[in-house]
Amino acid sequence: MTLSPSTASSVLPASRAFPRTHPRPARGWLNDPNGLCRVDGTWHVFFQYNPGSARHDAIQWGHLSSPDLVTWQEEPVALRPQQHGPDAFGCWSGVVTVDDGRPTAVYSGVEAGDDRSRVTLATGSEDLRSWRQEGVTAAEMPADPGVVAVRDPFLFRWAGRRYALQGAGLADGRAAILLYDAADLEHWTYRGVWLASDHPVLSADLDASIWECPQLFEVVEGEVSRWVLIVSRWMRQEDGTGRLQDVRYVVGHMDEEPDDDGGRVRGAAPRFTPEACGAVDTGPAFYAPQVLALEDRTLLWGWSWETRPEEISDEEGWAGLLTWPRELRLDGDVLVAAPAAECTGHRGRPLELTSADGTIELPDAAELRATGPDAAVRLLLRGPAGEREVWSGRAGTVVVDGSVVELYAQDGPSHTLRAYPQDGETWCAVVEPGAVTGWALGPSTP
Repeated sequence: MTLSPSTASSVLPASRAFPRTHPRPARGWLNDPNGLCRVDGTWHVFFQYNPGSARHDAIQWGHLSSPDLVTWQEEPVALRPQQHGPDAFGCWSGVVTVDDGRPTAVYSGVEAGDDRSRVTLATGSEDLRSWRQEGVTAAEMPADPGVVAVRDPFLFRWAGRRYALQGAGLADGRAAILLYDAADLEHWTYRGVWLASDHPVLSADLDASIWECPQLFEVVEGEVSRWVLIVSRWMRQEDGTGRLQDVRYVVGHMDEEPDDDGGRVRGAAPRFTPEACGAVDTGPAFYAPQVLALEDRTLLWGWSWETRPEEISDEEGWAGLLTWPRELRLDGDVLVAAPAAECTGHRGRPLELTSADGTIELPDAAELRATGPDAAVRLLLRGPAGEREVWSGRAGTVVVDGSVVELYAQDGPSHTLRAYPQDGETWCAVVEPGAVTGWALGPSTP
């Protein structure tokens, strides 16, 4: 994470793999972003966290805050597993809302190591820095025997009423989204399976055992309203374990559930009709994003996991990071992401972009912007043993930060990957055709 220059050198690990501008604590395991919100001008990002090791275990909610989406401060741990409580096995993914003036965390409380969870509530202080966990359960597992896995509550409003989604897996092998009436935040009413993976628009692209971390937001263009649903695909393996596949989106429209005669019932639950789908991010190290829908834009953070051996993460004491915040927009049916405008605050000195062979040498934290729709990028790590290609393709923006690479197309999905510079290796890029500008990133990038 970006810290003030006076503290960065004493807090950040020495590893070249550790990011300078991507928010995360100095140590511990990190996965899904949770509870995104902005309160009294301060941005808050919570996340799945194990401060005790670089392994996925004893999951809590870590907390970072920022005045500007550039400089981040590590806050006290927000939520911890409560002995004999509904979250004894872990405080898993969810959101933060304000209910009757009270900040409230709405999350999956997991009591045992299985696919069963409860929607659990905790109330926070006005500044979100202290939390009360009293075991309040808003929704149990549905009594429906066809629903075998439930997780990751998400809240949204439709026609002035609050509803909730949860990701689910069904007994017949389909993935699904469940719908709840959440007008009373402490007592949800189950409305059934809202969408399933065998829908004809989705079956080819969104097959999964469980849809995790459902996110839903509205895009209004003129008088046309469209909705975007994002899901992370969890695939069950033959040995019963799960594989985190990728993240997909569905574009559609929303209307009210019809009555038996096909008419509309005022106050009826919303119905989502899919129209098109695609990839949120095409990279191999991106999962479980969460969105924050604001009046003028929608932001997204994702989790980027490690692709190096666990033993190295154990030795360095950290694993996982959050992406830069990304602004989302629809271009027809295509979901396009770009770095949030505030991310320009990471830029330091301009880079020297000329060389005899056309190769641009980069510091360990750098951003390149290429102009022209056909700009192609080759990203390399070059050292005494030669060079290895990290990525090549079309991209308008390239962000390198330690071991994370974020690539943004001008007209398509983003691409997130991890690559680990070794001793003596230097990040390099070749961009052609078109002009390119670049900057070193971070408060004290050499």
